[in-house]
Amino acid sequence: MRNLSFGFFDDSGQPRESRILMFYSFETEERLARSGILHYHLAERRFVGPRYDRELTEAALAFLEKSGRLQHES
Repeated sequence: MRNLSFGFFDDSGQPRESRILMFYSFETEERLARSGILHYHLAERRFVGPRYDRELTEAALAFLEKSGRLQHES
C-alpha cells in the first residue's frame, strides 16, 4: 500500500458514541487506486462489515489512536 490516507464521516447520521465511520484510500504496488469505508464499533472494539486486509485495519487503528478517537488498548 502506498499513499495510504484516512478521514472521518462525522456527519454520517450514526451515533458517534458507539460507532466510527471512516474512509480510506491508497494506491497498490501496481499503481491502482483503491478506496472504501471502514465501520468501527466502539463497544465491540472491532471493525464490522466485510473482512478487510490486516495491514489496512492495523493502520486504521493506529490512525484512530493518533487522532484521539480511540484509546490505546493495554
